[in-house]
Amino acid sequence: MGKGNGGGGGFFAGFLIGAVVGSAAAVLLAQEETRDRLAGKARDASNFAMGATDDLRGKVGDVTSQFQSSVSELYERGRQVVESARSNIDAAVAEGRATADETRDELQRKAEE
Repeated sequence: MGKGNGGGGGFFAGFLIGAVVGSAAAVLLAQEETRDRLAGKARDASNFAMGATDDLRGKVGDVTSQFQSSVSELYERGRQVVESARSNIDAAVAEGRATADETRDELQRKAEE
């Protein structure tokens, strides 16, 4: 009778040890799969972020180019307006001098008479 009880206890102990080892292996494998899955998701997220960054960089570059083009056009238009105003002022000053010279000459003639 002692042998029968010892055999059943050995089976039960072996069963428990097998269950513990199997559980530990399952946890380790599951953790490895989880790590692999997380690493894959992190890689996907990284690729998505890189793609989004590249898209954003491209859009910012486009907007910057458009802004620079608009600024250049505004600068050129402003330069033309200033140049036109300067030309008009120079013409008015020249006309004023000519009129002043004519008036002075006319007054001198009248004064000499």
